[in-house]
Amino acid sequence: MRTRSRRGMRIGSGLLAVLLALAGTVPAGAQAPVPSSPSNGWDNAYYQILAESLRRSGRGKRVYTADGHAIGRIADVRTSPDGMHELAIVDVRYLMGGGVIALPFYRLTRRKDRIVSLEDQAAVRAMARLDVAGDRR
Repeated sequence: MRTRSRRGMRIGSGLLAVLLALAGTVPAGAQAPVPSSPSNGWDNAYYQILAESLRRSGRGKRVYTADGHAIGRIADVRTSPDGMHELAIVDVRYLMGGGVIALPFYRLTRRKDRIVSLEDQAAVRAMARLDVAGDRR
């Protein structure tokens, strides 16, 4: 019985030594690389769904500030001049400064069936207005 336990112990420790030796010899190139994750928001399905929803039925919907004030209504949905982002063109209410602004989709969210901008009232009032031929200023 002693020989069996010793032999079983030798086999177990030998197998363990071989496994440890093999674990250290795996080349680094054989491991799968971890893909980088760009943080511009467009790889996120949420923004893609929001963009498609606004393209289909967003015109005329109200947009609100982060602090709950109505900014205005979506007049159009366009791509930015550099082609990198989708923009909601919003007719701003007179009480918020009037005019037309462009809000990128990555700055918009949906909360309780509302389209909400991450900007607050002061930021919307300070935004540059677009030059539009039909602007009602």
